[in-house]
Amino acid sequence: MIKLLNAYTTEIDDIHAALDEIFNQIDSAKLSRNSVGILSCYSEFMDTGIVAALCERLPFDVIGCTTLLSAADGKYDMYMLRLTVLTSDDISFSTAFTAPLSGDDYKNPLADAYAAGRAKLPGDPSLIISLFPFMPTLSGATLLDSFDKICGGIPIFGTLASDVTTDLQNCHVFWNKQSEKHAVAMLLLHGDVNPRFFMTSLPSRNIRKQKAVVTDSDGCFLRKVNDMTLPEYLQSIGLLSGGADRVDATSVPLMVDYGDGSPVALAIYHTAADGSVTCGGEMPEGVSFSVGAIDYEGIMETAKATVTQAMACGKAGGLLMFPCITRYFMLAPNSEDEVQLVADSIGDRIPYALTYSSGEICPVYDENGKTHNRFHSYTFVACVF
Repeated sequence: MIKLLNAYTTEIDDIHAALDEIFNQIDSAKLSRNSVGILSCYSEFMDTGIVAALCERLPFDVIGCTTLLSAADGKYDMYMLRLTVLTSDDISFSTAFTAPLSGDDYKNPLADAYAAGRAKLPGDPSLIISLFPFMPTLSGATLLDSFDKICGGIPIFGTLASDVTTDLQNCHVFWNKQSEKHAVAMLLLHGDVNPRFFMTSLPSRNIRKQKAVVTDSDGCFLRKVNDMTLPEYLQSIGLLSGGADRVDATSVPLMVDYGDGSPVALAIYHTAADGSVTCGGEMPEGVSFSVGAIDYEGIMETAKATVTQAMACGKAGGLLMFPCITRYFMLAPNSEDEVQLVADSIGDRIPYALTYSSGEICPVYDENGKTHNRFHSYTFVACVF
């Protein structure tokens, strides 16, 4: 079994004070034979050297990323560093870090890093926790599809790095003392982990019953829907004013049905001059989707649903959660209501860690209970182990 322990600090400027605060919260007597760290933080913790100093002092590997907001065990703050320690006597941990990725060269670095991490384990991992970079030139869905093929469909749970800027230009991924904007950090877990995955995006009342079919596409690039551009389609159903040629990504989630019984919410990243759009996930020709809407009530309702489902698992060692940053922004001016709801709902019943995400990675279950790795937007995803 895995136990989850948390430590955190909001001390950004003083390395010694920050490390003292972190280590005063870590009870070494509670650490089992094998341990590993998962870190999330405000980007300035990297600039002031606190991340590197912490990783150098810890006696185990750490993977991590920047984020909009971190939370743990009732505490949360935008300007916080949170260290989550997974520790176990019977689960083996291995970490790896890719070379910097590019739109033309990402498969080989992913394969090389996975092979290096796998070589340190006695067998195949039963779960992979992965932190992806935010790269405008390389989608998280494309990375996940490649990683899924490399690892042979082993469940992958994780997030894309985020930060507090509106254009997400200061996102970093960490591995021990190394930090990169365009690299993937991965944690491989071997043994009887028994992960259980939960996710909600939009309440059913916020999803139109009317469905459209993708008729022209290439990966995440969507050209035609029902033989028209997406802006034209949205105009035809009254969701875009006549003459408009851009789609507001924050207000038009697409609920995509891949045919495995678990529709996935995807964002629209960019609308080109010809009306084609870049989506947050694969849009194969022939798949259907419905248009959704995101609002305060829906965000709070779906957060509550995910937490309730996760807590119903019974005895567990910990809970990891990655909600989408769009949810935080759409709750304004009460942006912290979701994370407060999580704190109130969980209390002290189970140790948990929450990191806001710019793209959620969580397996879905088909009707036979088999997992399929999927990339999500607008979604609140959780993993219990």
